[in-house]
Amino acid sequence: MADATKPRGPQNAGTFASWLSLIGRLGAGQVFIFAGLIKVADPAEVARSIQAFGVVENDSLISLAAYVIPWTEIIAGVLLVAGLFTRAAATVILLMLAGFVALILNAMNKGQELTCGCFGKIELFCSGPLGRCNLIQDGVFAALALMPLVLGGGRTGGGGFHGAAARRAALLIARLERLPQIRRGDLIRDVVVRRHRCRH
Repeated sequence: MADATKPRGPQNAGTFASWLSLIGRLGAGQVFIFAGLIKVADPAEVARSIQAFGVVENDSLISLAAYVIPWTEIIAGVLLVAGLFTRAAATVILLMLAGFVALILNAMNKGQELTCGCFGKIELFCSGPLGRCNLIQDGVFAALALMPLVLGGGRTGGGGFHGAAARRAALLIARLERLPQIRRGDLIRDVVVRRHRCRH
């Protein structure tokens, strides 16, 4: 019978799922940080790219989006790389990618030959007008973001530290429950004495 106190899950150090989550976090996070930094440097170009799709006509909304979108990309990317609020950050990135894909499909259906403003004027992965390459590109980014969303923070993730601490506490409690009453009291007193000494 398996030991019920043994830590399990994708956060465990050395597990394949944990490494997979880390790859997803770093991959999607760094791409979005890079994309956001490029857009922040030239909000006017971002506004022109948004306006070109013809979906939003209000100039005030376009100007607002030109500032909000880059900073959202940067913040979500940083949180993802740092492993903080991992699932929330991955969800934001996936929602943004869904919006980008919808805009690309809309442009393709209308026969619009628009260039991708994903990385400003830099054609990092795809060149020419928006098309299948951009859909595949966003699909790859979405796959990367899905890893931490499904698996959690993984190795070196901030959420992983808290999860590991909680599992260690649960493991200690389980071991205490197995000890005889006298030994349990001695162990607790020993822990209290050690903490008191460390403080002084």
